[in-house]
Amino acid sequence: MKRRLKALLGLLCYRSGLYRLFFRDKAIIALFHRVDDRLAGNPISCTAAQFRAFCDFFDRYFRVVSLQTLLSKLGRGEDVSGHLVITFDDGYRDNLETAAVELERRRLPACFFVATEFIGSSRVPPWDAELGIASRWMSWDDVRTLSERGFEVGAHTMNHVDLGVVQGDDAVREIVGSRRRLGQELGEETPLFSYPFGRPHQITPGNRVAVRDAGFSCCLSAYGGTVSSQGDPFDLKRIPVSPWFLSPYQFGFEAMLTRD
Repeated sequence: MKRRLKALLGLLCYRSGLYRLFFRDKAIIALFHRVDDRLAGNPISCTAAQFRAFCDFFDRYFRVVSLQTLLSKLGRGEDVSGHLVITFDDGYRDNLETAAVELERRRLPACFFVATEFIGSSRVPPWDAELGIASRWMSWDDVRTLSERGFEVGAHTMNHVDLGVVQGDDAVREIVGSRRRLGQELGEETPLFSYPFGRPHQITPGNRVAVRDAGFSCCLSAYGGTVSSQGDPFDLKRIPVSPWFLSPYQFGFEAMLTRD
């Protein structure tokens, strides 16, 4: 189905209220990375205008909750119909400078997962090196500011490693080390974890167990899918927001038809 048609059908479904039928006992965890007008069209970026449009869409049609709230509901087996969680990965500086501002204007909660060794560094990961750009990471003061302003902060390993490849002691070091570093910087260790790259093959069963053993209460992926009240907190799916979506209504339409 053409994307423009999906966007139009999404507009009709949401404006009419029909979409609610598709979100019975189904929640969405949306994933962003970077909000940067200079990188329009980049797979992990969106412009400020696009981000504002998604925030308005989420606020209008869903019950936007914190990740901890969703996890509590899953723990009790409660209905999660129409719930939505906003998340960010990696730790780009625009998460504080741009995204947090728009979220606060709407009083929307969000969780920011950071690769701890990227924070305060000048490191340029391969996906930014391919673009020929210098990555702009938050400082630890920035991360603390997010936490102090009421946003959740989660771990995303230390060095953004592929947990489908890195195993054994090296993987445990990345997982445990990220939680420990956040504890040192923020004053308390986070129970929230998302694994880098996020596809099904990019975390082994053993590493998923290592996430649980490290004291985390969840493990989030990034390859699409929704969450039901019976969802496994250590196998939570997220829907990445990318230029593939011509509008939030296309995003919403495709989420309607997505299974957990």
